[in-house]
Order: sequence, then C-alpha cells, then structure tokens
Amino acid sequence: MDVGTLCLGVLSFGDTTGYGIRRAVGDWFKHFGQASLGAIYPALAKLTARGSIEVIGAPDAPLEKRTFRITDRGRDELAQAAAACDGTETVRSPFLSGMFFAHLIAMDDVHRLVDERIAGLRGEQRRLRGLPAEAMTEGQRFTIRYSQAVITAAINFLEREGRAIVTAIERENPPVDQ
Repeated sequence: MDVGTLCLGVLSFGDTTGYGIRRAVGDWFKHFGQASLGAIYPALAKLTARGSIEVIGAPDAPLEKRTFRITDRGRDELAQAAAACDGTETVRSPFLSGMFFAHLIAMDDVHRLVDERIAGLRGEQRRLRGLPAEAMTEGQRFTIRYSQAVITAAINFLEREGRAIVTAIERENPPVDQ
C-alpha cells in the first residue's frame, strides 16, 4: 500500500492529528508497510486536495497538529486499495543484499550482518507482542500473527543456517596472508 492509503487506513479508525497519523503508521503498519516521515505530510496534502480527507478544527495549524477526518470518498478509496491487494509480498532487505555479496566482505562484517539481523528480528518480535491485540479487528490480529510466524521462522533459520553459512563462506574464501 502506498503512503496515502496507509494514512486513510489510520483515519478509518477515527480522527487524528498529522502527528497521530505519523505515529500510527510507524506503530500499526511497520510489520507490513513503510512510510518515511517526509512522505506522510505530502500524502495528507494530496488526500485533502482530492477530497479523500478533510481538516477539522484549526486549518491554519501546523500539519502535524491539524486534525484530519476521512471522508466517504476516502473510505471508498481505502476499500478499493485493500481489495486490489494480491498474494505477493515484496522483500527489500539491506541484510540480504549484504549477504548476497558476503564473499566480497570481511568475515567480521558477515558475522555482524547475521548478528544484527537476529537482534532486529527479536526487537520486532517484542514490538509485535506489545501491540494491543484485544483492541484490534480479526484482520489486524491476523497480520500480527502472520508477521510473528515469519519472524520466528527467520530467527530459527538464522540461528541454525546463518551460522552454517558463515562457516561455509569462511571455507569458500580463506583469509589471504599478507
């Protein structure tokens, strides 16, 4: 989903400020969507211009303090975007990029990549466990459970196979004596 659609998704749960949208995108959607801070406010401006959301309260307030409300048009757009999703997933991973070229980097960096990835996954596991599942819809709880399953599998893989891969790369590229 694009940033505008994520903003509509936040607003579908109720009116909130630009800051509230920015925070919710990071808290609620981190496990399946991303939006840079520099992309949220332009998306809100576009959504407002086309009538998908409206500013309520003080329209002259700074963007992060304006309160936004989704319109019927915005709800329709959100529903259409959700229905247009398919079964694919996109993985963009600096970790995988580094590991793909592991034969070109120092073994300390390969070890660091694996260790950092495991630590990052464990942090994401903790974050997901801390989300208020009891206040979520079934679809939202599904995305949390799915993300937890994928993360658990990735940790298990890295703890077993990641260490074995590091050893194999070391054998493949023995250090050169200088």
